[in-house]
Amino acid sequence: MTGLDRRRKRARRVARFQRLGMWVVIAAGAALLLAGLPWLLVKGPYRIDGAYIDQKELAKGSAALVTGLRTAVVAFAAALGAGIALLYTARTYRLTRRGQITERFTKALERLGSDQIYVRIGGILALEQIVQDAPEQAATDAAHVLGHFIRHQAPRAAPPSEPDPHRGPQTDLLPTEPAADVQAALTALTRTESRTHVDPRERLDLHDLHLAGARMNRADLTDADLSGAALTGADLSGAALTGADLYKATLTKANLKRATLTRARLVGATLTEANLSRTTCTKADLSWAVLTGADLGGATLKGVRLVGATLTEADLSRTTCTKADLTRAVLTGAHLFEAVLTRANLDGADLMSVLWSESTTWWPSDDDGAKMRERSVSLGHGIWRIQEAGNSGAGLSEPRLAPVE
Repeated sequence: MTGLDRRRKRARRVARFQRLGMWVVIAAGAALLLAGLPWLLVKGPYRIDGAYIDQKELAKGSAALVTGLRTAVVAFAAALGAGIALLYTARTYRLTRRGQITERFTKALERLGSDQIYVRIGGILALEQIVQDAPEQAATDAAHVLGHFIRHQAPRAAPPSEPDPHRGPQTDLLPTEPAADVQAALTALTRTESRTHVDPRERLDLHDLHLAGARMNRADLTDADLSGAALTGADLSGAALTGADLYKATLTKANLKRATLTRARLVGATLTEANLSRTTCTKADLSWAVLTGADLGGATLKGVRLVGATLTEADLSRTTCTKADLTRAVLTGAHLFEAVLTRANLDGADLMSVLWSESTTWWPSDDDGAKMRERSVSLGHGIWRIQEAGNSGAGLSEPRLAPVE
């Protein structure tokens, strides 16, 4: 269960208890009025103050005591009725508030259609407030509108293509960062508190969009669809990308420091020179991904698929690769100082010119370090560089980088 799922479950539990508590109070008040009040009026004085009532003197003066108690009971009943009326007033207030939310929603939509960017941003902020404090359905509707706004305003990611020498330089370059209104909508839609009240079936859809330079640090992108998106230079540090789809996404020079990529799909993604330091990539799929020059220092790669991935000159210092699948991966010139490759599958991997240190753990067996020394040349100070191909895939008859289907 993801953090987003836990927050949604907690919010639903609180709302359910609030509704249940209101109906319990109303039912108890109704039962007290219908059954308890008649009993208190008739029998209450004799049961509560029976020791002080003289039946013989009742007609002379004790009747005043009975009358006084009955008056107190009636006053109590009036107060109880006022409490129940207050509950109904609260319910009426909630209905009125829903009407106000509808009015706010309508005004926000009008602002989104404005030609003035600051008016559109005002509409976005109004929708964000609805997402965070409105009932679940209204919050989902507001999130749905914000998602469509982003898809309508943000440009489409340009398909990768070979440069044409006959056309000259490209003149219709895509922006290096999102427009102010698109950035505001992205921030509003990916806040942790915003996604809590949105229906889980309302998936965040940002696929094939050009979002280069977007600022989404600490964003909640759980289960988001970012396939084919262009996120070059985007700030995704500390972001929650659990279960996110980043198939063939472009994350060149993106900042993913301390991000959570548990079960994320990054097949064929481009992460050239991306910052993935201290990232958690448990059971993520990075098959055929390009991580040339990427910084994976201190990252946790538990159960990760890196089949056919390109990690040329990548920095994997202090990286933990437990049960990672690096079959046919290209690690030419990568840094593996103090890395832990416990039970990692390196069958057919290209390890030529890989730099490693004495504290690098290749496999649980001590003999594997000795085998790597036989293939390596010492550079001094406990640093080694692999010089012999060994089981590096040099003799493979099929290409190392097969196209992603």
